[in-house]
Amino acid sequence: MKLIIIIVFGLTVALITTGGETGESRQDDNKTYNTKKVQTARSGSSIPFGNEVAIGGNGFSMILGRIVLVRKDSQYCAIKFTETWTGETVIDNFTNYESYYQGDGSGDFSKNNVQYNREQLAERRRVGLGRLWSYPAGPENKQIKCGPIKLAWSGWCTVYFNEHVWESGDRGIELAPTKWTDISQVNVFDPRLKWYRYDEKGKDKFIPIDELW
Repeated sequence: MKLIIIIVFGLTVALITTGGETGESRQDDNKTYNTKKVQTARSGSSIPFGNEVAIGGNGFSMILGRIVLVRKDSQYCAIKFTETWTGETVIDNFTNYESYYQGDGSGDFSKNNVQYNREQLAERRRVGLGRLWSYPAGPENKQIKCGPIKLAWSGWCTVYFNEHVWESGDRGIELAPTKWTDISQVNVFDPRLKWYRYDEKGKDKFIPIDELW
């Protein structure tokens, strides 16, 4: 089975396809979903989960199991999405992640003062009468927490430059995609890293994980 996820941030659109079959599509809150069942993908499993990092003007779509770095002034975070799956429908999406926060300016994640967090994110289908009177079908958690830094999430392995998806503007957050899979590998001063900031006019780009450096 081949599973590809493409997040086009400029249009706030999520397109999900599974296998080589054509599935029925549906629209919901500006998102397009393929209603073919999406199989649970786990870090380290044999299930392909795409091999490209999607970079947009307002956020990233990372690869499962790979670390994305966050920088704000002298604060650093490392975030890794470890598992993602669907609920009753493809629109009900759940993702587990881990985050590490280093706020002393050293960027050293081996120190004892690193704050570790592990949490589940959730985005659910809307129920009710139309958009005006609709509400989530269950509890949602759409914010990644890394120490005092909070970043928006909108399903699968997405991370935004701001605290909420609808926010715009540069709040001083920088993101850097990496090939690394373990916190022990992280070097925030590695010259191969490319840091990105919010860019209202930024064009979407897709970089194969093996070509990050």
